[in-house]
Amino acid sequence: MSFNRAILIVSPSVVGINTSGTQEQTASGIIVSPQGYILTNYHVVEGAESIVVTLVLDQMIKSYPAKLIDSEPTLDMAIVGISADGETMFPPASLGDSDRIFVGQDVVAIGNPFGLSQSASAGIISNTRRTLTAGNKAFEGLIQTDASINPGSSGGALINTKAEVIGINTAIYSPVQAFTGVGFAIPINQAKDVFGDFIQTAASPLANKSLQAAGGNINRPNVSSPMGANLRMMAKANSAAPRCWLGIDVYPIDNVVGRELGLPVDSGVLVNRVFANSPGIKAGMLRGDVIFRVNNKRVKDPKMFWSFIEGAKAGDEVSIALLRDGQRKTSVLTLELEPPNARALLSKAPQGAATGAAGTEGIEEISWLGVDVQPIEVGEAAQEFGIDPTDTGVFIGEVEGIAAIEAGLQPGDLIKKVNNQPVKDIVAFKEIIKKVDTSKGTVLDIVRQNRPFYITIKPVAKDAGAWQ
Repeated sequence: MSFNRAILIVSPSVVGINTSGTQEQTASGIIVSPQGYILTNYHVVEGAESIVVTLVLDQMIKSYPAKLIDSEPTLDMAIVGISADGETMFPPASLGDSDRIFVGQDVVAIGNPFGLSQSASAGIISNTRRTLTAGNKAFEGLIQTDASINPGSSGGALINTKAEVIGINTAIYSPVQAFTGVGFAIPINQAKDVFGDFIQTAASPLANKSLQAAGGNINRPNVSSPMGANLRMMAKANSAAPRCWLGIDVYPIDNVVGRELGLPVDSGVLVNRVFANSPGIKAGMLRGDVIFRVNNKRVKDPKMFWSFIEGAKAGDEVSIALLRDGQRKTSVLTLELEPPNARALLSKAPQGAATGAAGTEGIEEISWLGVDVQPIEVGEAAQEFGIDPTDTGVFIGEVEGIAAIEAGLQPGDLIKKVNNQPVKDIVAFKEIIKKVDTSKGTVLDIVRQNRPFYITIKPVAKDAGAWQ
């Protein structure tokens, strides 16, 4: 259990890296900046014609093209940058101090050995300053560990019990090309010295319990949490101001969302969740509200929305203009300090009582959008995903189509609405999808592990499975 929380905290920051060109391989990397800068080994990306980074973001598996930004071949380190939309923020890992490690210290290696993503293996530090010769190169000051490091682990994280990265997994010593108990990691302080301009992380929450108890301020960058909630701090990341929040989670509006939800605008943000006892709930905001102005400034997208209130402090008032059921309303929110249980709110179920599902007789499964959709009823399938048999909607059993996969749909997702039409059961679902033109895109309102999401599925060329 000593590593349980540390692994949960660091794992979302460890990514898979696939390269093609002079060499094709699967390896690992560590997110070190909310802007999507990733630390990895130089030998992973050396000579690569294309680089693709795969990670879990907001509980969805996503892939992004990336490019080599900077490198230090003599130390076998490189920085690659994700080519995203400029709005997505990525969860960086906290970095420790590799000058303070010791022989016998417990460590865990996290990476993608043999392509098996998010694998963790425990061990100890066997030596703190090893020299390894590879070809005509000698690497000094390496961390030696017996935590398993195998092909695909290169570029992954070696962490301590405080959820801090202390090394970059880089090599093994083995006569059989597989791990035999001797692995090596580059000390993280070397990366700090070489790539300091690209690194933007903050202290691990596990490393700062004593600081929190003393009343110290711990500020972290503006990123989505590993669970995906936009619990944005309103103070600058490098300021001394405590974190404060609105208590809402927002989703971008594109032309598909605007059309299918019947919105009169194609910009702004859609409120995905409003947390209990938050400034948002106190101001009367509801899930499904569309925010189009903040402090009388037009909102284009989530990045602009958060930029308008970044730097505000607890007690400040924020005027929000929104649309609800076609009617314009104005809410005034008073920012508050982020509560200590903010992260725990992620696991709370959405409000509303469940009602019985009826009318499922004679219909067992429907294939649509490249997914197998099943009714909610007492049975092993629903129980496997922890779905309440008295809930309404339908759930996804399997995901096969490209469009559905790219959109991030997963088995166990509970579909509550299709293009804003409520789904009571599979009978209603079947009637709704008869009228849906999937070639124009489809908006699903789903619940995953008690968390609601809006997901837009857009057609993909030559994807028969996704649009059958």
